[in-house]
Amino acid sequence: MPNSDKNGTEKSHSTGLENQQPTSDLGARISAARKKGGFDQKGSQTSEHMTTHAKAARLGTEFFAAIIVGSAIGYFADEALGTTPWLLLVMVLVGFAAGVLNVVRVTAQWNADAVITPDMDMGPESDDEDEDGK
Repeated sequence: MPNSDKNGTEKSHSTGLENQQPTSDLGARISAARKKGGFDQKGSQTSEHMTTHAKAARLGTEFFAAIIVGSAIGYFADEALGTTPWLLLVMVLVGFAAGVLNVVRVTAQWNADAVITPDMDMGPESDDEDEDGK
């Protein structure tokens, strides 16, 4: 009695998946879900789906990470060469410059990808007068 318990009662090996599709088409179902959710390549969403908070978090993280990487390289180079603290100071500045470059590069790409419609407020027109009438 391979399918019975110690009392001889017949056991059912239910997995709870009787009403679902088999996993043979799992890849197709994942692809369809990705397309439906707006995911284009391997789970990455396009930038128009990113919230403003997500964009700000990305910029801050990239900036901070560049400074940390530069600092770590400078610290370990100082320890190896015995030049404390000069390489650390130089690499912190290089990391800062790399962080600023990353932020500028990403924001320029976002601005290039932005869709501008006629109903958007783009600031005052060139022929508009200031509050003081000049």
